[in-house]
Amino acid sequence: MSGIISSPGVGSGLNVQSIVSQLLQADFGPQQTLLTNQQNGLNSQLSAFGAINSDASSISSALKTLGSLTPSYNASSSNSALVGATSDGTATPGSYNVSVSALAQAQSLASTTFSSPTTAVGTGTLTFQFGSYNNTTTPPTFTANSATSPTSITVDSSNNTLQGVADSINQANFGVSATVVNNGSGYQLALTSSAGTDHQLNITDSGSSLGAFTYSGTNGASTLSQTVAAQNAQLNISGIAVSSQSNTVTNAVTGVTLNLSGVTTSPVTVTVGPNTGAVTQALQSFVTAYNSFSQDVTKYASYDAKTQSAGILLGDPTVQNLVNLFQNGVVQRISGAPANYQNLMALGITANTNGTLSLNAGTLSTAMTSNYTGVVTALQTIGTQLGTTVNSMTGPNGIITARTNSINQQLTNIQTQFSDLNTRMQQEQSTLMAQYTAMDTLVANLKSTGNYLSAQLGSLPSASSSSSSSSSSTTPGG
Repeated sequence: MSGIISSPGVGSGLNVQSIVSQLLQADFGPQQTLLTNQQNGLNSQLSAFGAINSDASSISSALKTLGSLTPSYNASSSNSALVGATSDGTATPGSYNVSVSALAQAQSLASTTFSSPTTAVGTGTLTFQFGSYNNTTTPPTFTANSATSPTSITVDSSNNTLQGVADSINQANFGVSATVVNNGSGYQLALTSSAGTDHQLNITDSGSSLGAFTYSGTNGASTLSQTVAAQNAQLNISGIAVSSQSNTVTNAVTGVTLNLSGVTTSPVTVTVGPNTGAVTQALQSFVTAYNSFSQDVTKYASYDAKTQSAGILLGDPTVQNLVNLFQNGVVQRISGAPANYQNLMALGITANTNGTLSLNAGTLSTAMTSNYTGVVTALQTIGTQLGTTVNSMTGPNGIITARTNSINQQLTNIQTQFSDLNTRMQQEQSTLMAQYTAMDTLVANLKSTGNYLSAQLGSLPSASSSSSSSSSSTTPGG
């Protein structure tokens, strides 16, 4: 008699799944553990190299900034509230006494009084031209500003009110602002030009209906009245008289912009000196980037005696090459640099016992005071020299890229080994399950046969019953 086993172990009473699992673990578990440990280690290395590569990139960026340094000069003022000073970097060192006797101001004109902002004012065309007047002649002589072109405003039924004319002038955006002012008894159109005598207004109309808005000088046939006269800024720079159309004076001192805000009672000192702040910041950025690298090297490539644990990159030649490169860069001779600044240590860089660097700002400042261009040249040179080497190590063909590519290849190989191992485990599992299922079926059949025989034997008459029957048949009188 045979039977079918629907679930392994039912026939034999054994936990076939557990037995097979333990057998597989005994055969393949050590290999899985080995591959997993290798994978975890490589991933840790990859993460550490990611941090190291980021640090090296930051150092490379800082070296690029050093390599791009050029001598530049800042402008400062002893009284920036009255005379501000900025430099575009092309200025040469110097000190200037600046006195301001007048600020540049814009011409302002006003119309006659109208009863309302919505009062109709006529139609036609108003033409505006910037220039300058000679008001000593009759009529005044107007010289147009050759740097500007006339602007025409059309006044028709859509804008022929006092407010409409003001809005149209503002919308044209040609350097004149217009507003309607309530003077208490009526409304006037107020116009303001740009600062300077070259921005006085000449306004003509194409028809007599707009005659209330013309201007041709203070002694001319003007219907608009001048309320504020145009004026140039008047200043004196170290004994030289200067006139400026604007309160922003850009052409008096080469590379320096003076921003005039008030009339001075005593000279304001404007000083042009080396831009030491940019140099200090650039060198400090290098130190900061290097220290981040040093801290990660300590984290990943050193041995901690207290915890008796080694960093994941301890002894790694790639990391050691980078360490040697940067450390040598600090002390290496800077070719072409002045005699006093042959390496970064001469410019204030010092090495600390924990592997980091520090910048002595005082030492750097003293060096820049002594020879500003020499310091800039030295830093520019070391930035270029060391930066080129770093880029070759961190670029697409650099040692860090090669190292990370190698790790990624090893991880790929481990994934292949995991896949192969999994295939073998599945095959082994199928084989074992087939064997145990066959055994289970055999045991189940044997049990079934045994149960059948037991049942058949149990139905046969027992020996005692047969003996009793025989005695009863021979009793006398039966």
